[in-house]
Amino acid sequence: MVSKGIRTIAVTFLSFAFIYGFRGVTFATDNNHSVLTAAAAPNGADIAWRSVGPGGGGWIESIAWDPNGAHTLYVGCDVGGFYISKDDGRHYERRNTGLKNYFIQDIAVDPNNTHIILLATEGGVYRTTDRGKHWTSIRNGFPPIQRYSFSAPIGCIQFDPVHPNIAFAGVGRPRWGKGGAGEIYRSTDTGLTWRDISTGQLPGDAIVSDIAVKPNDSRIILAATDHGVFRSVDGGNRWTPSDKGLDNIDCQRLAFSPSSPDVVYITVDTTARDNQPWNGGVYRSDNAGETWKPVNGHGMHEQVGKSGDSPYLTDSMMALAVDPRNANIVYAADHDWINAGVLKTTNGGASWREITNSSKNTGNMQYGLIDFWGPSVECMALSPADPNRVAIGTSGHVFVTKNGGLTWDQRYCEMLPGGRFTGTGLETTCPNTVIPSDSYPHKAFYCYADIGLLISDDDGKSFERSYKGMKYAGNCFTVLEDPSRPSTLWAATGWWDHNAGDICMSVDGGATWRVVGDPNTGLPDGQTRYLVLDRRSPVNRRTLVATCEGHGIYESKDGGVSWKCINGNLPAEACRMPRGLLINPSNSNRILIALGGFPEDGSGVYETTDNGVTWSKLNIRNEFADIRCITASPRNFSSLYIGCQESYDQTSKTDYPGGVFKSTDGGESWRLTLSDDTISSVAIDPQNPQTIFAATNDFPYHDDYAAYGLLISKDGGSTWKKENHGLSLLDVNNIAVSSVAPYLLYVSTQGNGVFIGGTQR
Repeated sequence: MVSKGIRTIAVTFLSFAFIYGFRGVTFATDNNHSVLTAAAAPNGADIAWRSVGPGGGGWIESIAWDPNGAHTLYVGCDVGGFYISKDDGRHYERRNTGLKNYFIQDIAVDPNNTHIILLATEGGVYRTTDRGKHWTSIRNGFPPIQRYSFSAPIGCIQFDPVHPNIAFAGVGRPRWGKGGAGEIYRSTDTGLTWRDISTGQLPGDAIVSDIAVKPNDSRIILAATDHGVFRSVDGGNRWTPSDKGLDNIDCQRLAFSPSSPDVVYITVDTTARDNQPWNGGVYRSDNAGETWKPVNGHGMHEQVGKSGDSPYLTDSMMALAVDPRNANIVYAADHDWINAGVLKTTNGGASWREITNSSKNTGNMQYGLIDFWGPSVECMALSPADPNRVAIGTSGHVFVTKNGGLTWDQRYCEMLPGGRFTGTGLETTCPNTVIPSDSYPHKAFYCYADIGLLISDDDGKSFERSYKGMKYAGNCFTVLEDPSRPSTLWAATGWWDHNAGDICMSVDGGATWRVVGDPNTGLPDGQTRYLVLDRRSPVNRRTLVATCEGHGIYESKDGGVSWKCINGNLPAEACRMPRGLLINPSNSNRILIALGGFPEDGSGVYETTDNGVTWSKLNIRNEFADIRCITASPRNFSSLYIGCQESYDQTSKTDYPGGVFKSTDGGESWRLTLSDDTISSVAIDPQNPQTIFAATNDFPYHDDYAAYGLLISKDGGSTWKKENHGLSLLDVNNIAVSSVAPYLLYVSTQGNGVFIGGTQR
C-alpha cells in the first residue's frame, strides 16, 4: 500500500495514481437479495465497445519488426499494452488478451517461429504462440507473484539468434532507474521455463537494461547494466565485468553487427552536469565486448545540463541499431528534450549526422497531430527483412523510414482535411474524462493528459484540438458546457504531474479561450477536477462552483470572472482533497462535496445550504474512506452513490471497505451495494436511473493489475455483472453517460484511450 506516515491510504493528487488493492471481489447481500459475483458473471454483450481517439499520445516503450516480414511491426506501450501492425504502422490492432501488466519494456520475436513472441513487462514475462492474440503469464522459475510490489520486473528480453529455443531476460525497470536485482534468467524451451543464472555475479542492485548474444557464437553474451557491461563466454553460466575503455558505466543498449560479429556497439548514459565533460554516447568493441573505445565523432550531440535540472536536458544516447549488411552503418537515438532525434554514422562513429529534422518548413518528418513536442526517442528497431526500414518509438509518436533516414513518416494517426484527425488503432493515451455535450447528441469533449482538449462532433470518428489562448494547453481535466448557450464553455487545465492549473472560458465553442480562474481572480493555483454550473442562475451571471486540489471549494457568481472560497467550516485536512462535487438542479443552494482521506481527518460527504458558510457532514457513521467519486440520480437528488477504494488506517487499526455505497435519503444513511477495492468512477443512466455503471482502476505498482473493467447494474445496485465485450484494457478511470444521445456511454481507460459503448435501455 501507499504509506502516509504510519497510516495507509490510497490518496493522490495525480489522475493516474489509483492505488492497487486486494483482489478478492465480493458483493454485498442486501434485503435478502443475493448479489451476483463478478468472477462468475460472463462477459455479457449488452454493451459493445468501440475504440475512438486521435492516435498516439502515450509513451512508446518498445518496438520490433517481424524478422521475416518487412511490413509487420510490433509496438509496446508503458501503460497500454501490445499492438501489431501488418502494414508498416498505418493501422494497428491491440492484442492484450491475457495480459495482466501493460508496461511492455521489451519485445522479442522468435526468429524460427515468429508466432512465438516474448514480452518483458514490469509484471514478468508473457508469452504468445499466435502473435499476441492470447498471452500467458510465465512464472515457472521466477519468484512468486507479489501483491504490493514487482517480484521480478523484466527490463529486457532476447532470443539466442543461433539457438532460438534459448532466451535470456534481465531484471530491472530501466526507465525509472530502479528495480534492479543483479539477475539474468535463461530459458531453454522458448520461454516456457526459466532459471536464474547470474545471482551473486552481478551487483545486487544492478538494473539489466539490455542483453545481446553474439550472432555466430551463442557462448558469448553481453549484458548492459547501470553498473557496467557484464560478459559471459560460456552461454551465461559465468559473468565478469567488461568495462575496459568505458568512461562511464551507466550502460543502456547493445547491438552486435551481424555482418562482422566481433563488432558490437553500446550506448552509455551521461552523468555529467554543469561544466563537467560529457561522458556518454556510443562506444564500439572490435573483440566482442572485451574492450571498448568511444566513437563519438563529429556531429555527436554532447550538450550537458545543469545540476538539479531534468536529466532530459542533457544529451543522452539510448536506442541503437546496426545495419546487418555493414558494421560501420549505425543508428543511435537521443532521448533528451533539447536535441531529440536519430543520428546515423556510415563510418563506424568517426562522424555522425542527424537524420531527423522536425522543422515544419525544412524538416524531413511528417509529424501528424502531435507537433508540439519533439521525437524524444525511447526505442528503435531496424527491419532484418529490409534494413533500410527503421522504426522509432517516442514519448508520443511512432515514425518509420523506408529509405535509411532520408524521410520519416508518422505512423500513429491519420490527418484529415481541415486540420482534423483520427486514430489508426495505436491509442496510447490516458484521458482524464470525456464530457458528452448536453446540447448535441454526437458531440463530446475529450479531456486528455499530455495532448489536452479534443472535440469531436461525429461520435469520435474525427477530432480537432482546442487550445488557443490556454496557458496549460497540454492537459485538460474537465469541461463544462452552458446548456442555454452551448458555445459558452469552461475548461479546467493544468499540469498533470504536479498541482498547478487554472480555468479557461470560451464563447465560441472552443475555437479560442481566455483564462478566467487563476490567483489573479481569486482561484488558487491548482488542479480543478470538478466544475459545476447553477443552471438556475441568470444566463449573463452564471454561478460556477469548482474544486481546487490542495485548497478546497470556490464559487464564482459572474461566469468565472472572479472567485471566492466557500470552505466555511470544512475540515482543513480533508478539504484539500476534493473527490466529487454536486449541485442540486432544483435547489441550487444545496451543494454536496465529497472529501478524500480518513474520517479522523474529516473525510466524508458534506452538504451546504447557505453557499458554503456552513457545512454539515452527512455520513456521520463513517462507513467508508478514500472516496473516489460521488454522483446523484438525475431524477432524484436524494438518491446518491459514491465509489471508494479499500484503505487501512494503522493509527485507528480500522479497515475501510472499497466499493459502491448507496443512499436513498440524501446521504443520511448508506449501504454497500458492491464490495470491491478498485472502484474509480460511478455513473447513472439519465434515461433510466436504475441502471448504474461502476468502473475499476488499479495503478500498476504490483505484478498483476486487479482492475477488471466495467460493471453494470440494472436494478439500482442490487445485482451487477461485467460489461467488457470489446474493451482491450480493463483499467477504467472514468465513466460518462450522454444525456441527449440515448445509447452512448463513454469510458476513459488508463492507456488505451476512450471507448464508446451502446447500451440497451
